Amino acid sequence: MREAECDIHLVPFEEAKGCRYCLRFLEAPPDPNLMTPAMRLEELEQWLTARPSVPEHLLYARIEQLLGRRLSIHELDDPDLLLRRAQRPRRDPASDYWFDP
Repeated sequence: MREAECDIHLVPFEEAKGCRYCLRFLEAPPDPNLMTPAMRLEELEQWLTARPSVPEHLLYARIEQLLGRRLSIHELDDPDLLLRRAQRPRRDPASDYWFDP
């Protein structure tokens, strides 16, 4: 059992299980459409810069929700560029045939 510390909540967690506080947050996260652009950007930055504290599929799903589009995994190589792109106007999911929330 490997333990790590959650960069967001500053509590230890088992890497195999994830941070219980992050997981609880992701059970019912705020709707990005109801968040201000600054709030979305702040949360996105938190997920991109913190040590991963949840399973990858949950992390990627939340990042996609905050971006309002699909995430290409290679974008995670440059979080600063991804944050700059996130400041652009959001896409309308209704007009993106490939978007599947």
